[in-house]
Amino acid sequence: GRKVGDGASHVVLEQVRHENRIFTSEEISEAIGCSRGYVISILRKLSKEGLVEVIRGVKGGFRLKKRPDAISLFDVIKIMEDTICINQCLNEEENCNLKATDYCPVRRFYLSLQEQIESELKHMTFEMLRKSGGADRIF
Repeated sequence: GRKVGDGASHVVLEQVRHENRIFTSEEISEAIGCSRGYVISILRKLSKEGLVEVIRGVKGGFRLKKRPDAISLFDVIKIMEDTICINQCLNEEENCNLKATDYCPVRRFYLSLQEQIESELKHMTFEMLRKSGGADRIF
């Protein structure tokens, strides 16, 4: 199934495309092609973590709280997903059937790959994604 981090990334990107604008959950839902309930659950988590602010009242909705260059893909995925590890043996040492976490060459490779992935995700900001083009054609 679809990962929540994917949906959340599109929720943030939609708001980045129209910075400082207040969005309703319906507008975001329509723009990214997901149910309103799904979008609301994402917005609640993003709000709780300080990425999105809730604006109350008749003209209320949601708005990005941070600048797009201050939000990375890593930030959003980390908020939304239980884990971003590429293999469960990286989550906890108890997940290793062989109890070989200290010397397993496969785990060492996964760890190296995990570090590269996280580094790239931390480097990629939503401002960079917006500027890279195509975001206006997706939605």
